[in-house]
Amino acid sequence: MISLKRQLLAILCLLLTLNGCGTKHKDSDNDQYENGPVTEVDTRTDEEKELQMIQGCINDYNINRIPEIEEYLNTQIHPLPLEVTSLPEISSLKDLTKEEEYTTNTNCSYAGSYMIDDKYKVIFLIYEPTGNSFWLNGRILFQIDPSLVTVDDSRFTDYRNAMTTLLTREKNILNWLYGLNLVLSEEEVIPGYYEVLAMGERMPSSIDEIKQIAEEVFTKEYLEENFYYSAFYSESAMFKEVNGKVVCARSEMIEQESSSIYNPHYIIAAEERDGIVYLDMLSDFLNEVQPDIKRLTLAITENGYRLPAAY
Repeated sequence: MISLKRQLLAILCLLLTLNGCGTKHKDSDNDQYENGPVTEVDTRTDEEKELQMIQGCINDYNINRIPEIEEYLNTQIHPLPLEVTSLPEISSLKDLTKEEEYTTNTNCSYAGSYMIDDKYKVIFLIYEPTGNSFWLNGRILFQIDPSLVTVDDSRFTDYRNAMTTLLTREKNILNWLYGLNLVLSEEEVIPGYYEVLAMGERMPSSIDEIKQIAEEVFTKEYLEENFYYSAFYSESAMFKEVNGKVVCARSEMIEQESSSIYNPHYIIAAEERDGIVYLDMLSDFLNEVQPDIKRLTLAITENGYRLPAAY
C-alpha cells in the first residue's frame, strides 16, 4: 500500500513538472507575440537595393506583368515602345549609365539608363532604395533621339490628320459638357436654367444632338462612363429639355484650356489592335521637341477615329 502511494506521488510530481514546463513555454510565446515578430535587419547597401528594384522592373516587363501591376496599384505605367518586345537583363549597376540631370533637378535618389537597341533608351528613376517593388518608389522613361524620327512620316498621315482634328476639338467638347463657353439666354426658362442658344457654331435643339456633337470627338463608351450622368441624367443635371428647348444651368466650373503636348509631326510607330490604334510619338515643351516617348490611342469606329480618353 505504501509502495502504491509512493508511485502515485511520483506520477503526480512528474505531471506537475511537465505542466510547469508547458506553461513556461506558452508564456514565452506570448512574450514574443507582444513584442512583435522577429525581423531581420536589412544589411544590403543602397546599391544592392537599387539593383534588385531595377531587375524586378525589367522582369515585370519581360513577363508581361505591367497590366496586373497597373490594376493593383490603380496607376498607369509607361508601356514598352511598340517596336520593342523586351528589356535586356542587367547583372550590375555598372551596366547602366548614370543620369545625373535627374538626380540634380528632381527628387529621385538614383537615375540610370541603358540603350535597349540602337534606337531606344530606357531610364530608371528611383526615389527611395527599398529593395522592394520598383513601382512603389520608382518610375521609368522610354526615350528616342528626335533626330531619328521621320518628321511627318507618310505612313501615319491618316492617323496624324485624325489626331490633330480630335485634339483641337476635345477641350471644347469637355467645356461644353461642363456648361462652359455656351451662349445662353438672359432669362431663366426654369429656376437656375437658361436656354442654350449656341454651342460653338452649332445650335442644338435636343440633348441627343448634344450627344451627337460630343460623339464626333470621343467614343460613346467613354462619354457614358465619365460625363453623361452628370450632364444629362442626374437630378441636378447640367442640361435638361423643357418644352422643346435645351436648357443649361450656370456653371461654376473653371474653363479647361487646350494643353495638349503631343506633337503630331513626330509619330514614331503605330499599331492597330482590337479596334484601337496605338501611337508612339513625341511631345513639345517650351516649343522644343522632347525625347520622352508618349502613347496616344485612337478608337476605330464605323464613323471614323475617335478618342477613347481625354488628353
